[in-house]
Amino acid sequence: MSQSRLLKGIDWTTLILGFLIAAFGIMNVYSVNPDLGVKQVIWFGLGIFMVLVLIILSGNNRNFFEIYSPVIYIISVLLLVGVLIIGKEINGAKAWYRFGPLSLQPAEFAKIGTALLIANFINHSNANLKDFSFIGKILIIIGIPVVLILLQPDLGSVIIFCSLSIALYREGLNPWIIIAPIILLIIFLISIVQIPFYVLLFFGFTILAIALTILSFNYNQNVIDVMHGILVGLSIFFIVLIAACYSVQNLSEDTRESFGYLFPMRSLFFSEPILFNTVLFGLIGFFISITPLLILKLTQQKEINNSPFKSQSGLAANVFSFSIIVSIILLFFTIAISFISPIIFEKLPKHQKERVMVLYEGEAKYRDTSGYNLLYAKTAIGSGELYGKGYNQGTIKKGRFVPEQQTDYIFTTVGEEWGFVGSASLVIVYAIFVARLFYLSEAQKSRFARFYGYAVSSVLFFHFFINIAMVVGLFPTVGIPLPFFSYGGSSLWGFTIMIGIFLIIHYKNSQSLI
Repeated sequence: MSQSRLLKGIDWTTLILGFLIAAFGIMNVYSVNPDLGVKQVIWFGLGIFMVLVLIILSGNNRNFFEIYSPVIYIISVLLLVGVLIIGKEINGAKAWYRFGPLSLQPAEFAKIGTALLIANFINHSNANLKDFSFIGKILIIIGIPVVLILLQPDLGSVIIFCSLSIALYREGLNPWIIIAPIILLIIFLISIVQIPFYVLLFFGFTILAIALTILSFNYNQNVIDVMHGILVGLSIFFIVLIAACYSVQNLSEDTRESFGYLFPMRSLFFSEPILFNTVLFGLIGFFISITPLLILKLTQQKEINNSPFKSQSGLAANVFSFSIIVSIILLFFTIAISFISPIIFEKLPKHQKERVMVLYEGEAKYRDTSGYNLLYAKTAIGSGELYGKGYNQGTIKKGRFVPEQQTDYIFTTVGEEWGFVGSASLVIVYAIFVARLFYLSEAQKSRFARFYGYAVSSVLFFHFFINIAMVVGLFPTVGIPLPFFSYGGSSLWGFTIMIGIFLIIHYKNSQSLI
């Protein structure tokens, strides 16, 4: 085989971008702590060595990772079980194996095993991501490592597993299965600091506005039937909300006091204006929801067969009925989450509650506890101004004001020493790198390679986005490293092997087409 043919399948763009990011990351770790910077070079070298070993093991077998994905998954799960038994607890999480000076976090490798097995499952089975039983099997594959990681506990790694939903969406997963939990999570977070009745009113009117807008500009009968079903669900939602107001109004004073801790503004929640406003806007929402249905009923009397209120047959009836059921279920979930979220929040440990409240009230209020890291992280980034203070010249870095600056908060070093220009350049290079991986994933011919590529790209995107959002105060501190930047052998090996496997698969697939 000629040398030009051997080199043809290598994606040099991805390799060069990856090495550039890793080199810049090592420079910044070295700036924080020279000893750790040297170790980071060693960890990266070992990661490259592991990828070379995988290249040798896979040989000319184009389906090597597909064949051995169950074995890789089982090994990763066993490592997660073992760490709960003999692992070492660090920072409150029993998530590490300790071998002398070396620490190993199996959760980093569980992402690889899980992505490979799902890719295999989708490629070899009669994959239908519209089938709930098939989705259930995939959730079991994801759920086993997620539960084991939660037992450590390591919330950051669990959040990263959610990135697999992007790859599943590419393979045909209904987007509402992804969107609905996100909406419920947003309602959960808002209800912690806002009055639940007002949160629900806002949510109801938002869905109502979307449904009416779609009805006004869409002429597809199936879509219209879905919107009609949603309007029926919304009308029931507003009635239940009004009924809840009257139930609260009729509670005794003692009962109100006993349940008052559920709501962040206890005195206001049980005051007459709030109940009155909720009932008033609930009635308005109900009449707005029901009016289009009544108009439709009146205008279609002569064409009774088209009315959603008469006995329908076939697809139209199924779509209309299904949309009503789904709407009611989701809306009642919304009501439950809005009122239960303060209870759950009260049960959280103090430091976790403070991490959430920092998002709403700012880090200054919690500067001596959970807001300390964020306060000095933002100070360091802001002090870098446009061009930064210069490499290895960060004064806040030298003062050791930011804990874990070499790991989760390494981006503060970039901001302080390289300024806005350096930080923006890093973000742009990262964006190009991730976009390139998504592009390569889409170019794959097999579902196995495509899904795994999307999984790798999504994991990197989640790590990158959440870490930087965390450092600048847009996301709670959850311990998610910045890929190829944060110090640590486990994360560096995990990212290197994860991308290495995808590039090996891409290379072998490219060679087979030559």
